[in-house]
Amino acid sequence: MLSGNKLVVELVDQCAEIGELHHALDQGIITRERVYAELGEVVAGLKPGRTSPEEITIFNSTGMALQDVVSAVTVYSKAVKSGRGMRIGLVDSGF
Repeated sequence: MLSGNKLVVELVDQCAEIGELHHALDQGIITRERVYAELGEVVAGLKPGRTSPEEITIFNSTGMALQDVVSAVTVYSKAVKSGRGMRIGLVDSGF
């Protein structure tokens, strides 16, 4: 099924419990050992992501708020450093 491709998940335990991964585990289609990496391992450079244009990465995202915040801060910091984007003022709209 996943031969030659990589299965990456946000967090193995979380995806095994509430993600799409849990369906495959319950049906015996896959084992936890078949998970290539957690997203943090790829982002931190501990494990490589795609190594060729032909390789397919299957990603199971369950919504990890902390990773969303870290990603937003990283993108914002890089945008400020490179002078990209546009500053906007937020005003109290009365809501």
